[in-house]
Amino acid sequence: MYEVEIKASIGDTSFRQLLNSAADLGFAYCMTVRETDVYYNGVDRDFMKTDEALRVRTCSRWQEGNPKDSESTLTNVPENSSQDISKESFITYKGPKLDDSSSTRIEHEIRVNDPDEARQLLSSLGYIPVFTVDKTRREFNLPAGSGRPFPITLCVDCVTGLSAHMELETLAPSEDAKDDALRHLFSILDAMNIPRENLTRKSYLELLIAAQTAGK
Repeated sequence: MYEVEIKASIGDTSFRQLLNSAADLGFAYCMTVRETDVYYNGVDRDFMKTDEALRVRTCSRWQEGNPKDSESTLTNVPENSSQDISKESFITYKGPKLDDSSSTRIEHEIRVNDPDEARQLLSSLGYIPVFTVDKTRREFNLPAGSGRPFPITLCVDCVTGLSAHMELETLAPSEDAKDDALRHLFSILDAMNIPRENLTRKSYLELLIAAQTAGK
C-alpha cells in the first residue's frame, strides 16, 4: 500500500475560508491531534542525504466540536482533556520520495506502549536524535466515492516555527494506481483555491531545518 500525499502552504487563505471550502467539497471534521515527533539520523548513512526518515511520535487525539462552528483558529486550539480520544506512540520509518510531484513514500509504522523506551532503544542502537517537531493538526475526512476507491484525509496543520500548511492524503494499492490518486488530490487542491505554487515536497522537518538555517 502506498501513502499518497501532497502538502501546501495555506498562504493568504484564512482558516475560515479553508474550512468553508472543505465543507463545500464534502469533508467532515474528525478530530484534533497534537503530535510531537523526535527524528533520528542513521547509523550507517545520513537520512537527510538519502531522503529517509526515522522518528518516534507521541500523539494525543480529541474532539473540539466542529471548528467551522466555533471560535477556534489555526493557533487557538481548545483542548479538553476529558474528551481525549486516545494517546498513542509510534516508531515510523519513511523511505525516499517516489516521484517528483508529491510526497509519496513507502512507510512502515509500529505502535509502541512506551515512547521513552522506544527512544532509548533507538539511541542504544546508535541512532542520533537530531530534531523535534511539534504540530497541532485538524483532520477532516472525505469518504470514498465518485471514482475515489479510498477516503481522502485533509489535514490543517500548525507547526511550531512554521506558517500554516495543509496536507491531502489517500492510499493507493499499487504504484499503477498512484497517479490516479494524485489526480484526485490535485483536483481537490484546485477546488479549495490553494495555488499550486504553494506546494512543497519538503517534510516539516526539512522546512524547519531550512528556516533555522536561514535565521542564522
